[in-house]
Amino acid sequence: MKAWRLLIPILALALGSCERPEGAPADGVVARAAGFQLKTEAAAQMLAPQAHLPNDPEVVEALANLWVDYFLLARAAAQDTTLESLELGPLIDRQIDQELVMKLRDHVIHVDTAISDAELQALYEDQLPGGRVRARHILLQFPPGATRSQMDSVRAMAESLRARLMAGEDFAALAREYSQDSGSGPSGGDLGTFGRGEIVPAFEDVVFSLGIGDISEVVETPFGLHLIRVDERTIPPLEDMREQFRRQVQDRRVQVAESLYMASIVEGAEIQIQEESYEAVKQIASDPDKELSRRASGRPLVRYSGGAYTLGEFQEWLRTSAANVASQIETAPQEQIEVLLQNLTRAELLVNEARNEGVQVSASRQDSLVAAVRDGMRGVARELGFLGLERREGESLDEAAARAVREVLEEVVGGDRQVFPLGTVSFVLRKQFGARIYRDTFAGAVGRIDYLRAQAQPPDPQLDLRPDAAPDTFDPGEATTGSEDVGKTEPESPPPGEEGSSPGGNGV
Repeated sequence: MKAWRLLIPILALALGSCERPEGAPADGVVARAAGFQLKTEAAAQMLAPQAHLPNDPEVVEALANLWVDYFLLARAAAQDTTLESLELGPLIDRQIDQELVMKLRDHVIHVDTAISDAELQALYEDQLPGGRVRARHILLQFPPGATRSQMDSVRAMAESLRARLMAGEDFAALAREYSQDSGSGPSGGDLGTFGRGEIVPAFEDVVFSLGIGDISEVVETPFGLHLIRVDERTIPPLEDMREQFRRQVQDRRVQVAESLYMASIVEGAEIQIQEESYEAVKQIASDPDKELSRRASGRPLVRYSGGAYTLGEFQEWLRTSAANVASQIETAPQEQIEVLLQNLTRAELLVNEARNEGVQVSASRQDSLVAAVRDGMRGVARELGFLGLERREGESLDEAAARAVREVLEEVVGGDRQVFPLGTVSFVLRKQFGARIYRDTFAGAVGRIDYLRAQAQPPDPQLDLRPDAAPDTFDPGEATTGSEDVGKTEPESPPPGEEGSSPGGNGV
């Protein structure tokens, strides 16, 4: 059961949930990958015995997506255990861009980070890193649902108390009489000692700016109105954190320089988010693998001087992002999407600037990044038992891979194996070898599961992956067709949109 709970989120992780093109002969097929297919009956036979699983289209979709990802990985590992044939460039593109930006920073940002001891001491005393203060306050709260008149009345009271304090009246005595802080009021408003980050920001900003004995102006926080007095200030010796503080000051100066540099690039780019971008982003987030025409892919979401950030670029970014990003974007308000598009455009501007400046990431570094991704994929393939597959008599490598995947998925749906989501690796596998998910067959699978559960007949554990088997029949025993192409889609009748594809099928 625990493993299946992890399978449901694979809906977000497994890319490639494309709608069936009009007229595609997908009846009885819930998924196709690299010429093999998972039929409705096979999926139903796998899910029907698991009475603890809900019988709904989302479960079928989760299984279909996981079958595609695992089969493509198993097939690739069976054909080449090194996985050298996989085109992993898209998985490192973002890392390359980040490294280009870092190199650009080193190339163009030159900041004087030399700080004398006297300057460091002055900065230290001014900023009080690690410093602590002891303070008192008088709190006046607004009545619940206060009207403007009531709020003005409370503020007038606070101002009158401040005038009395400035005239010399005792802070502690007024706090005991007027403060509505039940914790500190009886003790004269004493808050004890505290450091930065221990109190609300509006209060902190004021209290750390006061000198000993100073009375603040009226300060408003979510708790109400405050009058504050600092009684003590403790500063740890600079020697205790000299080098740490020096690095903080230096890093801050670099950050300021970077912000100014970025602002100059953005200002010159004249970024303009297009009016229709919000809906376009939402549509892609709802189906990240929607097949875009060349014209749609080149549609500008954001225009800037000398270029544009396009819908195709956004789709590529989304496909190689974390699993939950698409669902977050689907429900995000327009303001958040606009911020996202601005940030993505700024990142593109920086990468463009880096290339214009001649900044590069070495080929050896790119190779090492690809090698790291490939090693991770091999680790997953090994964990799932896809490396070193042993073929049975008369079994092809592809058939061995399909069998291994079937065995793994049976353990997953039965709760006996943990799910290993492939995440962004799924994108490159499907792009290279081709895959389709046929959502319009899920209802048929659900109906078949209902029927099997009602009949309570134990299904044969063998899954029929043959393209020529009837959708609603199941042939027990090893799947054979009288040829070596068990489970492969017949090449003479590819579905529309897949003509001329490689043996692996076309990409989504």
